[in-house]
Amino acid sequence: MIGLMRAAIFEALTLLALFCLAMPLKYFAGMPQFVSVMGPLHGLAFMIFLWFVIRSWAEGLIGWTGAARLFVGAMIPFGGFVNERWLRRKMEEK
Repeated sequence: MIGLMRAAIFEALTLLALFCLAMPLKYFAGMPQFVSVMGPLHGLAFMIFLWFVIRSWAEGLIGWTGAARLFVGAMIPFGGFVNERWLRRKMEEK
């Protein structure tokens, strides 16, 4: 579950960097190279996060509703941080 929490944080940070740094630099400063770096980095972080979600679901650590919650939360800025808090509480319950 620790790996899933770390993956959620890493995915959230890369999403925020893409939205708050790279995209404004591309559109307002004419510097698209930052999106060329952050886009694939965020894609990799998202794929790692999905792998951890599927693995945790397969191991029975989270249910299908938890997996769906994590997936939807990863699509929303700051959702990864909410997911990490939810996972932390879930881990403390066990």
